[in-house]
Amino acid sequence: MLDRTTAHNILQRAGIELGADYHRLHSSQVDALLAEADRVGYRKPKYANGSRGRYFHAYMQRRAQKEEV
Repeated sequence: MLDRTTAHNILQRAGIELGADYHRLHSSQVDALLAEADRVGYRKPKYANGSRGRYFHAYMQRRAQKEEV
């Protein structure tokens, strides 16, 4: 599980703003996001109803916005 800072850095490297809609991303941003997913070894859930990119984007958005306890 990634921490908030790491998730935020991944989004920044991919050129994605916090809270951005996945379906409005440019293809180069999606490619960068998938490269980051490969780098961290992300695999989408077994019964996922969507692409690995969309699931990784949602995961990074949740982790980057999560409050630290």
